Amino acid sequence: MAETTPPVTPSQAFRFCPRCGRGPAERPEAHVLSCPACGFHFHFNPVVAAGVLVEDGHGRVLFVRRAKEPARGLLAFPGGFVDFGEAAEGAARREAREETGIDVEGLLFLGSWSNLYEWRGIAYPVVDLYFTGRVGDGTIASARHEVEEVVWLRPEEVDPAELAFPTTRSAFARYLELRETRARTGDRPEAQGREAASPAR
Repeated sequence: MAETTPPVTPSQAFRFCPRCGRGPAERPEAHVLSCPACGFHFHFNPVVAAGVLVEDGHGRVLFVRRAKEPARGLLAFPGGFVDFGEAAEGAARREAREETGIDVEGLLFLGSWSNLYEWRGIAYPVVDLYFTGRVGDGTIASARHEVEEVVWLRPEEVDPAELAFPTTRSAFARYLELRETRARTGDRPEAQGREAASPAR
């Protein structure tokens, strides 16, 4: 059986300077690449992803079953990486539309967690930003981009072992706390956080 090569960080993927080609490149810090020959200096900062926990009018939450690795076949929330020039709120809405065909309303910030996303031999540091949102009655979600199926589940029906990533589980746990607070205080969702504005057109 062939041995699996452990993933490397983005800075470790570069043996030589990407500007002048000389090497080996130096790493004064874990996520910094520096070249003594030409002075090139680059910080590998975390990338940003946005996801949304979508509620319907029946107390259910929308999950997508991932069609591709990593975590193929497991459940996640609609979401993905933030594009250049895009706000996190806009990314959450866009990803929900691309993956399930729905337009999310009432976006509220839930929380952020750090993550490592392994892809093709590189472990990317990621900051996952999660929001909550809602859809109106009669909204139909369907499996689209990189999604095997969409599943509406009540919170008590969710098996945490089926959730794709540690940050998925952390966001869901925070969401459960939020629901308990709502039930106890009778607050509307908007009272639990600040509603995200729609991106400027």
